[in-house]
Amino acid sequence: MFERRIEMSKLALYGGKPLRTEGPTSQWPVVDESEKQALAGVIDSGKLLYGQGEEGVKFEEELAEWMGAKYAVATINGTETMVLALKAAGVGPGDEVIMPAYTFIACPLAVLLAQAIPVLVDVTPHNLALDPASVEANINEKTKAIMVVSLFGVPADMDVMVEISRKHNLLLLEDVAQAQGSAWRGKHLGTIGDIGSLSFHIAKMITSGDGGAIVTDSKELRDLCQSYRRFGLPFEGSEHDHAVISGNYRMSEFVSAVLRVQMRRIDDFIDRRNRSAQILDEMLADVPMVNPLEFPGQVTRRCYLNYVMHYDARAAGSVHRDVFRKAMAAEGTPIGEMGMSRNRDDPLLLNEIPLLAGPLRERDKARFCGRKINYASQQFPNAREILDNTMMQITQNWLLSDEKAVRDIGTAIQKVAENIDELRKKTLDRIELQSYREIDQ
Repeated sequence: MFERRIEMSKLALYGGKPLRTEGPTSQWPVVDESEKQALAGVIDSGKLLYGQGEEGVKFEEELAEWMGAKYAVATINGTETMVLALKAAGVGPGDEVIMPAYTFIACPLAVLLAQAIPVLVDVTPHNLALDPASVEANINEKTKAIMVVSLFGVPADMDVMVEISRKHNLLLLEDVAQAQGSAWRGKHLGTIGDIGSLSFHIAKMITSGDGGAIVTDSKELRDLCQSYRRFGLPFEGSEHDHAVISGNYRMSEFVSAVLRVQMRRIDDFIDRRNRSAQILDEMLADVPMVNPLEFPGQVTRRCYLNYVMHYDARAAGSVHRDVFRKAMAAEGTPIGEMGMSRNRDDPLLLNEIPLLAGPLRERDKARFCGRKINYASQQFPNAREILDNTMMQITQNWLLSDEKAVRDIGTAIQKVAENIDELRKKTLDRIELQSYREIDQ
């Protein structure tokens, strides 16, 4: 009986039977006839432009109500939402915006497109959020805004972020592209600060392929965002009568119609992800080298874009995260690294990407005013350790799968963890470090 149990648990990486031979039971995006009917309705109406039809305006009203905000302004994507928000708040040349060093390239791009300066700070190791002490240490007379990014649905300490922003009279911009549905003390993330930015990119909580939205309780910010969205022109009901310099960032009626359908599913998507995350929390509670990302106690509703874990190599006897991932892939239950600001061969923090650290920045820097920052020389030890060694994620198509698929991936983690001694020995004997990243090829 003992020998049979050992054989049953033999790692697939070394000739054992894979725990799962089919992938997740859900694919992303989730679309059906409802989206087709909504698109057909727009075509039949002959009103394809925002404002001519009713889809765009109704989507904004429904989104604002769901978010608990007074206003929502739909745009073409989640990058331009941040650009327009910064410009509407008066952030521009010479101004500095504090943001995490560990996030997607859209965040510094938005600041640069507003002709301001990104200031990068380290994150807290337990939840990838802005470190309050690092934020405070980087505030100076040029600082105009703090960009809080809630990666994978997990926020920073929003009480502290509000306190810091109010103390220094700074704009608090929330990037909740990955946190639509997360709530802090009963309020949706994105409505805690002055203005929130949402994304409906293909990888987000709901999607129309692309798209974005701004939410705020400030009529002044809403009015200016409306103008910046549409050629900089004032509009009926606006409290300002001057034009601003901008382009056209309106969301089409087609995109709005799809998002209205997706909005009817968003709470179900969130609940399904949360149920899967609860199963995984329970299954991984006794796995010493895998620790789920921590949510602050003030989070009253969790939102999992993906299920993110810390990997503790010390608890695994120095078996590297990427070896663990290779064993998981062999079991038919792959788990990913973090896909923020990186390429397949060399994971990068924001200060290492060419936009900020390389020749591109040297050529373009004359276009931007303010302090010249040597990004390449900066160091962010927490973010670096997370990116290189500790973070893993289970993607949303697994979280939206049936319970058996979710339990299979949890069982696979348990199986690899139980065989960690064999993995350590054979890793030392047979696996070379340069082959680890072949997992993603």
